[in-house]
Amino acid sequence: MDGTQATQIRSLLLEAADAIDRANAIVSTLDSEDRALLATPLDEISSALHFELLQKLYLRYPGLAEEGAGWDGTMV
Repeated sequence: MDGTQATQIRSLLLEAADAIDRANAIVSTLDSEDRALLATPLDEISSALHFELLQKLYLRYPGLAEEGAGWDGTMV
């Protein structure tokens, strides 16, 4: 994986995180039975995305985390 690919992957993962956040907002308005059915799996997906996938990218490409969306894909 090169820096450009890492940037593309990060962008897609952050889009997924935003979608999960939007889904969580809707889930929070559901009745307790439906909320109980969906809230935990969504939280698990969100945690895996942030604390496993994105963390691995940031460890391999520290500039990606430091520079955010404006990172040009070059290694620090």
